[in-house]
Amino acid sequence: MRIDLEDKSEHSDAMWVAIAILFFLLTTYLWLQRKVTIRVVREIFNSMEDGHSLIIEDTKLLPKELSLTDFQKILEENKSQIQALKNQHAQRTNEFNETLGGMLDGAMLLDLNHTITFSNQPANDYFSGGEPLTGRRLEAFIDSSQLLEMIDKIKSGKKHEKSEFQYLYSGNSYNFEATGALIHNSVTNKSETILLLLRDVTQIKKSEKMRKDFVANASHELRTPITMIKGFSETLLEESDMLSKPGRNFMQKIHKNALRLQTLVEDLLSLSELEADESTLNKTSNKLSETIHGVHHYLQDKPYIDSEKLFFELEEELEPFPFDAVKMAIAISNLIDNAFKYGINFSKVTVKTQIIKEGGSIACSVIDDGCGIKQKDLNRIFERFYVVDKGRSREKGGTGLGLSIVKHIADLHGGCIRAESSPNEKTVFTIEIPRIES
Repeated sequence: MRIDLEDKSEHSDAMWVAIAILFFLLTTYLWLQRKVTIRVVREIFNSMEDGHSLIIEDTKLLPKELSLTDFQKILEENKSQIQALKNQHAQRTNEFNETLGGMLDGAMLLDLNHTITFSNQPANDYFSGGEPLTGRRLEAFIDSSQLLEMIDKIKSGKKHEKSEFQYLYSGNSYNFEATGALIHNSVTNKSETILLLLRDVTQIKKSEKMRKDFVANASHELRTPITMIKGFSETLLEESDMLSKPGRNFMQKIHKNALRLQTLVEDLLSLSELEADESTLNKTSNKLSETIHGVHHYLQDKPYIDSEKLFFELEEELEPFPFDAVKMAIAISNLIDNAFKYGINFSKVTVKTQIIKEGGSIACSVIDDGCGIKQKDLNRIFERFYVVDKGRSREKGGTGLGLSIVKHIADLHGGCIRAESSPNEKTVFTIEIPRIES
């Protein structure tokens, strides 16, 4: 019985020794495996970091299903692709910078915090005397709320118009036009850069002001002699005994052309006043329908306007709103005058108003059922001195400025003017202005 107990004890000791040996071997294997893995990973990192070809020595401690050759091949392919993308990105960046650098207008790249990351030479010349602007914030040298508002719209993806601002440098004032766009990062597909384009329009503004001043001054100077010619010709025509029949015919032509000149001068003066920088509106609370009923005052001296062919369809306005009643009366009378002058073979001219609740505005349309206007003429109809039918314009005493005046009045009110026409059916001119001040 004692012998059996000793045998069992010896057997138990041997089992524990075996377990200890197995544990030691397993621990050693795992330690070696970890060491090899760390070495392999370190080699991969070092090789990729140095940009060298990857060289990994096979080891028997790694599993057979792990092919280091395939692994190395995949890493080499990825490395080549990454390098190709880097080269392509660098090439595109260089091409983009060369394009911006070769522009005559100023160009800047801004990050979302308005810090300049690139500026071409014209931009450097405009705003820093030729020194690079890189690293500076836009607000540090350009003080323009209009420009910042445009950039905010660009960042938020809203529709924006070009911005105009003045820049003071060395005691001189310069005028600039600016526009911009978001540039998307091709990797992250996020908008991280703002492209800003700036054009110096100082000389253009000066030339435009000189032209406007010349037109205004010349029109003022012409007003007196034209009035005298018109007055003397009227006097001579009234005195029937003073002129022979041929002389009367000549005098009638003088009087007719004096009237044309007087109309042209008055239109030029009106347009100059509307185009002037200090031009303002005398807004009072009125109803547009009541203003339209008073346009006969502006049409009464035009014999070609037949009141029996003039109809009104005016929507009821419950509340008045602020607008310049005199200027709007001039605009609508010009549209009516235009319809009677050029609406050939029409049976009626309709003045119609509509309150547009969605946009908080009101529209006034002047519609004739005449011959219509061709599309090529519609695209230019609001240009100064543009006339569709020159012969008819001379006959009716047109100046080609009436629709330009309407457009300027609409613009001053923050509204718009548009023209639509269907050949041989109708022509519609619509002026739309806001009823709520922004």
